Amino acid sequence: MKRSRAGFWLPGLIALCLAPGARAADEALPAEAPTSEIGRSIFVVNDVDGQAGEAPAKRLAVNDDIVFDEDITTAADAKTVIEFRDGSTFEVGPDAVVRIDSFVFNAEESISHKTLQVTRGVFRYVSGVAAADQDTKITSPSGALAIRGSVVAGIVDPSVPDFVYVGEGSAIFTNAAGSSNLQPGSAIAVPSASTPPMEAAAMPAPVAAQALAVIDTRLPPREALRNRPAADEAWLKRQGAANLVPAAEQAQRAGGAGRRPLPNPGAHGSLAGELGLLVDGNRVDLFQGGHSARTPGQTAFLARAARENPAAAVAMRRYTTEARVLHSENRTVATRTVIRGVGRAASSPEVMRRVTEASVRANPGSAALIRQHATESYHREINRPPSAHTPPEPREGRTAAPPPHQQKPAPNQAARKTPAQKQPVKKPPEKKPPPKKGAKDEKDKDKEQH
Repeated sequence: MKRSRAGFWLPGLIALCLAPGARAADEALPAEAPTSEIGRSIFVVNDVDGQAGEAPAKRLAVNDDIVFDEDITTAADAKTVIEFRDGSTFEVGPDAVVRIDSFVFNAEESISHKTLQVTRGVFRYVSGVAAADQDTKITSPSGALAIRGSVVAGIVDPSVPDFVYVGEGSAIFTNAAGSSNLQPGSAIAVPSASTPPMEAAAMPAPVAAQALAVIDTRLPPREALRNRPAADEAWLKRQGAANLVPAAEQAQRAGGAGRRPLPNPGAHGSLAGELGLLVDGNRVDLFQGGHSARTPGQTAFLARAARENPAAAVAMRRYTTEARVLHSENRTVATRTVIRGVGRAASSPEVMRRVTEASVRANPGSAALIRQHATESYHREINRPPSAHTPPEPREGRTAAPPPHQQKPAPNQAARKTPAQKQPVKKPPEKKPPPKKGAKDEKDKDKEQH
């Protein structure tokens, strides 16, 4: 990768085989497993900065490494897409401030945990490879969104309520005043951390459709995910090694990171002018949970919003369909990338087999694709049962038979000769052809003359 992360490259793993209960020597983890690396930048437009820890901020470029506890900030006309080690992606628009609070992913244990903090900006998260234990959180000033197997998008801006949308999968938004469940195609707006979250069913389609249109115009184009730069062999192997580090060890290392203030978002204007319905809905307290009856002001606002955007329901269905396609495409790419990386870093066929089986259990619908990538990535036959690699252990009280080439013949039994040891067969003498009839008559005539 282009950027050097001196001071944030964690040292390679010590020989785990020396610890009690460690793996066998042939299954030891790679010598270098940089768990501080959690992904890479796959799309960068204009000024995007990354700051890791107390180091000075550096300008991001495509294919730069992203590390744990890194702050990502974008300028007024900048955009970026981060691809994490589990294949999930996080898109960020202009004037954004994002911190990667935690990240743990282990392909063999089928664990994927991450926490992202959005202080300002528009964003979209698309989950990656399927995992049995998956926990992703996106926090904002008004609360936390816990998502699973999802496509989610949102707006965090001080001039409007926080807005979150779930296009695929499910999520629960929680703050100090309560929680709200979101299913595919639903959205909520939350004015503050002390405001009870509204029910998703109460969100008017015109308000959500306007917010999603603003998000789409400020995020990178969809082609940024479909045409992401190919990962080189060195990156695949390095990420594959990191994806085999035990989850507990990754979490322990992450827990040692120091807390520091988030970068100042700056004052680059607001989104209030583009989100008139979100502003007006908040003015009539439409987004406060716990209220079932509509006030006259809310009723008048809903009627006006419906007149101004009569095709909002159609637009919401379109956004949900696009999210479903985006999720499917990204999961396919993520599965291939993760399996290819592990295939280059796995220390034995057994490690590769365990990762393959864990991936299939988490995503049985892609079993054939997972096994294909595993076989292509790890240049050994991994689909054979263990007995095909290792001879069975002899039963107690018996001695294992030696290999056939070392076995001796039993007494009074002739040894069986190989073709190379057999005596050559003698060929019968060649028979001379009988003399011609004319030649015999000439001989008889000579005898009579003599």
